Amino acid sequence: MIRNSGRIFDIFRLPNNQNLMKKTNRRRSNKILDFYLSGNLHFLLLLCVIMLSGCSRYQYMYVSSHLDQNDKKEFIVENDTVQIKYSFAGQNFPLTITFYNKLRQPIYIDLERSTVVMNNMQIAGPFYMENQISFVAPLSFATLYSNPLKDQLLELSPKDTSIHEVTKNKFGIIYSFDEATTPIYFRIILALTVNDDYSYPTFFDYSFWVSDILQTDAGPKSMPDKTSNQFFIRKTTGFGIMSGWIGAIGLLFLSALLLAAMGG
Repeated sequence: MIRNSGRIFDIFRLPNNQNLMKKTNRRRSNKILDFYLSGNLHFLLLLCVIMLSGCSRYQYMYVSSHLDQNDKKEFIVENDTVQIKYSFAGQNFPLTITFYNKLRQPIYIDLERSTVVMNNMQIAGPFYMENQISFVAPLSFATLYSNPLKDQLLELSPKDTSIHEVTKNKFGIIYSFDEATTPIYFRIILALTVNDDYSYPTFFDYSFWVSDILQTDAGPKSMPDKTSNQFFIRKTTGFGIMSGWIGAIGLLFLSALLLAAMGG
């Protein structure tokens, strides 16, 4: 009878053991949750964000021309009829052209006969974005925006004989060129007229070239000077792509742990 009583006691004690194990597992889960909600979680998340950002290489390209420039480094053409400003600020070689009409009648922009010629090759199709202005109202400003004109890094080597000079600063290596040896020489051709049928246009055809290229790992936020004659091209390196995948997997792993801890 004593052994039977013991068995009966054991049978009724089993659920209590299960409850105890559940409580123990819950306490462990809470400890895991507390750990990841502490500063360690912040560190791991920061590490994942850094890896997601990856490693990138940048080329900052500086444009030169025989045209005059203002304080913003915009290039300026001006006569009694119109003022034209050229800016290249931004990513992937954007072109921004600002017109000021000095007349008391509209000036029409013939977009079909306006183009960009790069390294003696006219770019295919329209260089400007969709839904652009086609005329400038009297005594007013208007702006024309281009599509990105280049999105690939240039292959540069200090041994290249076309490079005029190679110098270094705290950001990286600077490759300098003159008008004859530049890797990017381009013309912007604009057809303007006061006739609404686009007849008898005046062509504004001016040349530009990339005179300096800064190659660096520093992003735009790190650069002190952001002038209108400077654009940049960015490329994510192979290590950066791999780091991005690792960072994404790490974030998924952390999320799974947190959900498991909170659900325990």
